[in-house]
Amino acid sequence: MTKSRGLFIGVTTIDIQYFVEEFPVSNVKLKSQPPDILVGGPATNAAVIFAKLSGNASLISAVGNHSFSDFVKNDFHKTNVILTDLIEGEEFSPILASVVSSLKNGERNIFTHHPETICPKITAEYIIESERPDIVMLDGFYPEIGIECAKIAKTKNIPVVLDCGSWKPQYDELLYYADVAICSNNFYPQFTNNNQQVLSYLKEKNVKYFAISRGEKPILFYNNNTYEKIPVEGNQVIDTLGAGDFLHGAFCYYFVQYNNFEKALKKASEIATLSCRYKGTREWLNFWD
Repeated sequence: MTKSRGLFIGVTTIDIQYFVEEFPVSNVKLKSQPPDILVGGPATNAAVIFAKLSGNASLISAVGNHSFSDFVKNDFHKTNVILTDLIEGEEFSPILASVVSSLKNGERNIFTHHPETICPKITAEYIIESERPDIVMLDGFYPEIGIECAKIAKTKNIPVVLDCGSWKPQYDELLYYADVAICSNNFYPQFTNNNQQVLSYLKEKNVKYFAISRGEKPILFYNNNTYEKIPVEGNQVIDTLGAGDFLHGAFCYYFVQYNNFEKALKKASEIATLSCRYKGTREWLNFWD
């Protein structure tokens, strides 16, 4: 059986994750266990779960040369993610994310920064032609290459999925090429301030399928001209870091398998929920086949 081919375009981060009993207030110093240092990023984690589900996962990202480069590439080797580095050989400042996670309920705060603007060494045409993906997912970062890849994928009838985590100006153009938009509860385009307004906005953009994931609350989604909900099965939440990323990556895999939006979203929701039972973004993969 031919493996599904997923192409993921977006940011790669270094996540330094601390676990605390209480979120800190101002001007205190908290002691914790040594932090976990993880490779992260929306498109990156999505590619990891796509590969875990036995798909061929290719990641288009900017890694470059820095003190974490070998650590990043070793992670991709372990997780079977094939990296195409947009700035291979160049000196680059890694995107760091400091994560503070609660031991009480798995919630987290993240301190990070946007990546630098890059000049990709390869073209979108080369990426799509060489990868020949069954599905393309973008997290909105690196629009310098992402928008062009989405355009080409659209002309070739390759499904384009957007991870809409938080609003970025480039989404206004990216949504024009999207077949699927799966949004976080923090995704608010201009002039929207609630879920219903966001759903209406996506419908006006002519996105065929779209959904809003809301943590432990039911997922809202639009399918076949109707608005529906998918309940999120309750479980003991240890850590929510990366759960949304895994939702997107698993959705891509199952959407290729079933060509059914609702079924793919339900299956992906189960996997995202499972990931919340473990600390970090890699440990849970060792306990799941």
